[in-house]
Amino acid sequence: MILYLTGSRDPYYNLACEEYLLRYSDEDVFMLWQNEPTVVLGKNQNIYAEVNLDYTEAKGIHVVRRITGGGAVYHDEGNVNYTFITSRERASVLDFAHFTAPIVAALEHWGVKAELSGRNDLLADGLKFSGNAQHATDKRILHHGTLLFDSDLAVLSKALKPDTEKLRNKGIASVRSRVTNLKTLLPEMTVEEFIEGIASFMNAEAVVLTANEEIDSLTERNRSEDYIYGRREVYDHKAKARFVGGTVTVLVNGTKRIEKIRIEGDFFGEKDIREVEQALENCFLQLENLKDRLDKVSVKDYISGVTATELSDLIIAAR
Repeated sequence: MILYLTGSRDPYYNLACEEYLLRYSDEDVFMLWQNEPTVVLGKNQNIYAEVNLDYTEAKGIHVVRRITGGGAVYHDEGNVNYTFITSRERASVLDFAHFTAPIVAALEHWGVKAELSGRNDLLADGLKFSGNAQHATDKRILHHGTLLFDSDLAVLSKALKPDTEKLRNKGIASVRSRVTNLKTLLPEMTVEEFIEGIASFMNAEAVVLTANEEIDSLTERNRSEDYIYGRREVYDHKAKARFVGGTVTVLVNGTKRIEKIRIEGDFFGEKDIREVEQALENCFLQLENLKDRLDKVSVKDYISGVTATELSDLIIAAR
């Protein structure tokens, strides 16, 4: 395994480095990296619903979109990001336990008991310090996660717009009350020592990744407003539901047929949700028609844990 370091705290560049290694490397990769203050959106999320844009703009906080699913997270210099990239022959897609196990083991080495909870969170003393997400190609899997070590949690809570229904279902009053810094459990350790300790525990050869044309191109895409903000379209109808695999929001134009549809949320899936949207174009807004279309595309490959019937019901609810 090779430990890649980017030598940068530019979020647009760091996410480009990850994607470059996913696309062009064939070895097992581990990365440790940090960003300047940044909100990172999941690939299927609506920026206006997830980010306090007035606050991030006023504070100079970057906003960037990643290629993995899941929910929005906050990065700063007190947070450490880690990435594993490996072949699909060595791991299964959405097997969060497999990829988080080395992090759990490293923390246990320091006397911190951590556990995987829910879909993709790591908890210590019942509080979240890590959110994780994945993206898969035909041959490779990228898994990455945050490690809140000494982040400014007050800024985190102001920069993100929490899903109040999600918090209520978990019995949590606020984002701030749900998360913690590992520094509270490792008070004698600095963030630099934490990074060095994780790197040492992984026993990987460290290499500083050098920028190249492909990384530069991905960085520019990551900086573009079109990529960050996504589709800016108006819809007449909307419905939202929370499933085991995450929150799904459906936006629809049309009363008898689907004239236009958008599916967004913090869900995970192996394939691009736009393929499902395209499959539903001009479909009659009747359960049997919707389910017939969706049965042909295997919804679970696009929205983990959701069936064609469940998605059809949600589309009808949005009519």
